[in-house]
Amino acid sequence: MGCLVAAHLSAAGEEVWLLDYRRERAEHLHTQGIRVVRLTGEEERFRVRSTSRAADIGACDLTLMMVKAYHTGAAAKSLPTLMGESGVALTLQNGIGNLEEMATGVGPERLLGGVMLHGVTSLGWGQVRHAGVGHVIVGIPPGSLVSPRRRDDIAARFTAAGLECRTAEDIAAVLWDKLLLNVGINPVTALTRRPNGHLLTTPGAWEVAAAAVQEAHAVARAGQVAVSPDPLERLRQVCQATAANRSSMLQDVLAGRPTEIDAINGQIVSRGRSRGFPTPVNTVLTHLVRALTTPGEKAGGTGGAAPEETGVSENTRRRR
Repeated sequence: MGCLVAAHLSAAGEEVWLLDYRRERAEHLHTQGIRVVRLTGEEERFRVRSTSRAADIGACDLTLMMVKAYHTGAAAKSLPTLMGESGVALTLQNGIGNLEEMATGVGPERLLGGVMLHGVTSLGWGQVRHAGVGHVIVGIPPGSLVSPRRRDDIAARFTAAGLECRTAEDIAAVLWDKLLLNVGINPVTALTRRPNGHLLTTPGAWEVAAAAVQEAHAVARAGQVAVSPDPLERLRQVCQATAANRSSMLQDVLAGRPTEIDAINGQIVSRGRSRGFPTPVNTVLTHLVRALTTPGEKAGGTGGAAPEETGVSENTRRRR
């Protein structure tokens, strides 16, 4: 996802840097750039700057946190360097809890929350297929002092780059609405090794996904989050629209990588526990997905192995 955003912003004239924790991959991105395969099959290449050292980049207007959720804590250590005295940081990650981790190092005052409703498949280092067109939503989370004007400017920059971006007054509800979709789709597709549309054609898979979503919806409402009233209808619509897509968690499992299960279903379990609300379906799904991969060991399954993830945090700096 970070590569897709970087390509769009770079093409729109923004000064874009990719910060990758792996030096060899950062060097590859710097020399080879990014290749995007469009929905039409057309391929485009984009040149970007890339490094494994935050000091090479310096202070940015906007830092986008787009790493896997389990890397947020480590990546957040670079935020003071990247944000400088006046920059802001925006998370466009799966799950919830990322804002809290980012705030531990830089405070919540200059943070924004957001979601990307696009489908992207990794084809290798710096190579992605844009598998589904959606939009971006950004908002000012509780505790942030970012002005609406600055939020709107960031949204306008995304839209100008060809990534339609909307703003939301209650970004917490938006983050939870996306989480409810991921809670159902991601673990069940990862366990069955099937694309998203499989949930609609297999009653057992749908029943498990729906039960996980209903549990999560109840936990959100218990926490006074203003989530959408009919999560199962939204789940059905997304599964239909992305029927051929492999979820990010399925891609991770097939490649033998760690998954974001703790930031998705695991968050439902922990927050349900703290609120005295039972979450048996999400608990079982969390344990099963955790058991799917062992570090250094590829997971088998229908569809073969997926290529390695290009896990980068993306930073944009506009020249003044």
